[in-house]
Amino acid sequence: MKLINKRNFISIVCIFFTLITCGKLLYERALNFTDRYYTDNIFTILGFSVLITLILSLHFYLQKFPFWLVIIAQYALTVGIVFLAIFIHGRFSTNAPTAYWDMFVSITIPFLIGALVYYICFFVQIKRANKVLEKLNSEE
Repeated sequence: MKLINKRNFISIVCIFFTLITCGKLLYERALNFTDRYYTDNIFTILGFSVLITLILSLHFYLQKFPFWLVIIAQYALTVGIVFLAIFIHGRFSTNAPTAYWDMFVSITIPFLIGALVYYICFFVQIKRANKVLEKLNSEE
């Protein structure tokens, strides 16, 4: 069952982006924090939203593998791409000493929330499909 497809990819990215941005703004408001790099961070959040949605959409093609292995692989791929981007960025400019840790935390929280929502929706769809199948089987 494919939950993320070509038709709804952009809308899912937009929803994910909006939720992460609102969470970031509420967190900063609660701490009374002003972000000097607001524009850069917004585009980073957009990149995370696209990356996480794209990686979670690969689940459809990985259904033959164990569920826990797919989740671990999706998370490792996401973190690996982010760390590679930090490494490449560090070749052209100076990274903060805590850049890897900061990005690890910044990608882990949205990934876990996104994966949780995605897989809850996925299993709800499976449960619904099973009920339809049971109903069809009982009518025969």
